[in-house]
Amino acid sequence: MEIKCNYCNKAFYFKGGKAHLKRSATHYCSRSCQGNGNNVKQGNRIHGMNGTKRYQIWCDVKKRAKMRGIEFTLVPQEIPEIPKVCPVLGIIIKANTVSAPIDSSPSLDRINPKLGYIKGNVRIICNRANRIKSDATLQELELILKDAKEIQSQNK
Repeated sequence: MEIKCNYCNKAFYFKGGKAHLKRSATHYCSRSCQGNGNNVKQGNRIHGMNGTKRYQIWCDVKKRAKMRGIEFTLVPQEIPEIPKVCPVLGIIIKANTVSAPIDSSPSLDRINPKLGYIKGNVRIICNRANRIKSDATLQELELILKDAKEIQSQNK
């Protein structure tokens, strides 16, 4: 059957049949139209972020916050600039080149986890620091530090 592409409005032959046609509200004539209609590059143009890592972080965090029921009121421009050095661990922050984050990847941190992702409550730190502080209490971190000091003193 012939339908119109939701991105470029060009007519094309849809091979999927009526059942597949009804499963989705959007249909594209090619992969390039599908990518331009759905991915970060198009969102960058819409939000004026011009392909930045900050916009990608905003998209990812917004999606996770919605899934986990965490308050999220940030607009893309409220994502802080990515510092060159992690303010927590002092390591150089660099964007990962693979799909999975690495220790030095930039990560959005909620300063006060109870407040959610709201303006003034977020900062960019390295992924490693964010994982370390993700669910540890101050008491647990102090116990880990005490244990590490004891082990180090025994190995001298």
